[in-house]
Amino acid sequence: MMDQEENSFKKKTENNRKEIHNKAHQNHNQYDTSEQMSKIKFKHRKSEIYLNVDRDGFPSKLHKRLRDEKPPIDNNSSNGHATPLRKKVDPETAKYFLEIANLFESNAVDMDVRPTVCGNALEETRGKEMELATDMIISRTLQCLLEGCDLEQLCSFLRSSADQFSSMAVDKFGSHVAETALKSLALHLQDDQSCLMVEEALHKICQVVGADVVNIMCSSYGSHVLRSLLCLCKGVPLDALEGFHVTKPSTILADRLSCVPAQPGLTDLRNIQNSFPETFNFLVQEILNHAKDEISCLRVEKYSSFVLQSMLKLLAGNDQVLLHAILTLLGCQEESFVENRFTDATKQKLEGEVLVWIEDAASSHLLEVIVEVAPEVLYNELLCVIFRGPQLQISSHQFGNFIVQALVSSAKTKEHVNLIWEELGPHLYELLEAGKPGVVASILAACQRLQTHVDEFCQALSVAACSESTFPTGIVPHLLHLDSYFKVKSHWNWSVGDKMNVLGCLMLQSVFKSSNSATRPYIASVTSMAADHILETAKDVGGGRVLEAFLCSDALTKQKLEVITKLHGHFGELSLHPSGSFTVEKCFISSNIPMKEAIAAEVLNVQPELSKTRHGPHLLRKLDIEGFARSPEQWKSRHESKATAYRDYLATFGDKSQVTIEEAPKSSPVVSGKKRKKQEKMTEHGNACIENNSSRPFPAAGKPRFISGGRHKSKRPGSLGSNSVKFEAGKSFIRNSMNTQPAMKSDTKKSNSELADLADLARKSKLSRGDVQRLFDPKTSGDRKQLGTPFLGKQPRRR
Repeated sequence: MMDQEENSFKKKTENNRKEIHNKAHQNHNQYDTSEQMSKIKFKHRKSEIYLNVDRDGFPSKLHKRLRDEKPPIDNNSSNGHATPLRKKVDPETAKYFLEIANLFESNAVDMDVRPTVCGNALEETRGKEMELATDMIISRTLQCLLEGCDLEQLCSFLRSSADQFSSMAVDKFGSHVAETALKSLALHLQDDQSCLMVEEALHKICQVVGADVVNIMCSSYGSHVLRSLLCLCKGVPLDALEGFHVTKPSTILADRLSCVPAQPGLTDLRNIQNSFPETFNFLVQEILNHAKDEISCLRVEKYSSFVLQSMLKLLAGNDQVLLHAILTLLGCQEESFVENRFTDATKQKLEGEVLVWIEDAASSHLLEVIVEVAPEVLYNELLCVIFRGPQLQISSHQFGNFIVQALVSSAKTKEHVNLIWEELGPHLYELLEAGKPGVVASILAACQRLQTHVDEFCQALSVAACSESTFPTGIVPHLLHLDSYFKVKSHWNWSVGDKMNVLGCLMLQSVFKSSNSATRPYIASVTSMAADHILETAKDVGGGRVLEAFLCSDALTKQKLEVITKLHGHFGELSLHPSGSFTVEKCFISSNIPMKEAIAAEVLNVQPELSKTRHGPHLLRKLDIEGFARSPEQWKSRHESKATAYRDYLATFGDKSQVTIEEAPKSSPVVSGKKRKKQEKMTEHGNACIENNSSRPFPAAGKPRFISGGRHKSKRPGSLGSNSVKFEAGKSFIRNSMNTQPAMKSDTKKSNSELADLADLARKSKLSRGDVQRLFDPKTSGDRKQLGTPFLGKQPRRR
């Protein structure tokens, strides 16, 4: 039975081969060599077998390295336009380019003579550009020639093929040749002479493309070529297309949650070097002129929408042209936008149209870009006319929520955020329950960027993320597991090992940057978390950043230590992970001396493994693990002196309610032993604060800090060579060591009364106006310099 089936199979195969052989000879004059590939499809034992055969009916060896060819006429279902019938390449020309291809594949052409070979080969394409560019095999050889030729031969090829550039751009293989030519042009933009040559070729191509722009932008192949042409005319690298349409959602989200308004395309526009503004504006105008009559269809067509989106992003910053382009895409005339306002008729037309846009993926993407790049005058009208009222409905839509995110992220004034908050602020719970946390996170970012409704948002978010029975302990756990919590709110439990929600973690990080009154419930939630939950949070990439934000927040030192203590015994394990090492570092900075010792001891236990990681050496240096292993007592003494100096500074200059334990900057100079003894002898009346404060650190967030500049001339460790100390606000204090040393020798000549007065002032937590005048009295300024107190030196008067 099996033998019979095999014989039947062989007979069918042989018959099919003969049939293909006959058809190939009959159609030999109609198709070229590359199009004589065909398929045999037959069924055997309930399976389909495909054999690629050549014109003689035998399996083709080329199929191993070439893609299947479509029929000569490619009907694009999206637009109904058909590509022209490919013409046959004569055998002599095909043989010539086959030899050129073999020459390149064998690497027999030196780099020095490669441009000459490519230029000579391109001369053979004169008058045959279309046939060669649309051939499946020769088109690849043609791409190699365009990449290796000189600028003159490249421009000559484009000028010769300009009349057929539109047909070439919409072809499956010709589009690759056209795009390769444009990329090669971009590489040759070096001097003014080359720019003039390139601009001439580009302008001729744009004239041809503009006459058939609708057909090109609706083609899956032509759309990409047209976008590359727009980027080249604008002077933007062609790789920017990937940033326009292939950007990861996480990258877009990060941009929208940053502290700058969303401005797509401007990152690339800042790097413009060689642009052709007249040619670019001509092409844009041609696109708009031909598209306005069919704009309702082009908005919902996938590939034409890509072209329109790229055009708008490249126009960002040119408000006049951008306004005209957006009005055209909205289906409005210039007369419909008078004195920065829509007319009443236009308002009625646009009010309900947005609900139609969001139903289609292509048009919703286009509207998203329109909102992002719109000038402020037009954005204000879009917010007040088109999006006034249905924001909650649009936010709940699968496509519309991205439009609202763009709308919120592009808010330019506090009034814009106020309008958005009035409409969406009371509905944070509905948005989270509908699975649209991106809208909520965008609102938080806009509120913080423009400094409005921040405390109200934090309060509303805490209520939305937590029920009354679990308030406030459940706020942070619920936001960390945002997805799973809102799926089973009534019986939700912490699931060990689950990855934490990215948006929930981002919102918590932003919340902990707010004022203490707004973050109080969130701080209480973190401190009430169980030790195993704190550990799970620290192990997660996003959760670890939340803990870092908490440790950098306005929480009290006692509250921070309460959380850090729950990680005791796991610091070594956490330090081995790249994300966990940052958490360990923040815990170390925010800890007291005993906890610092415990953290250093745990990290010391894993030092061999940690030193082999990429992040390990940084953490080992930051915690000074070698010093801890060499002499724990000296290590402890150093950190105690740093903590004492920092507390003394805050007691004198800072807010006592925000005293935290920080590590001193390593760049701060250390006071020598002799100098410290002299200062202690001069301040024996109780002046514990008058000492050389050049080694005292300053708070990192929200407080002015010293930035030491210059190099220490003395080679002795801890010496205070000649350097300058500056405030970040621009106030400078210059201390010259050459003047200080003689003054130190004459310290014994000062009267005890002057020292006593200065000590009394130093003991005061706050100085009155009269005390400040006494400190900065020119008669006593020299005395203070001799006492080694640079922070009491001459400085501008504070108001």
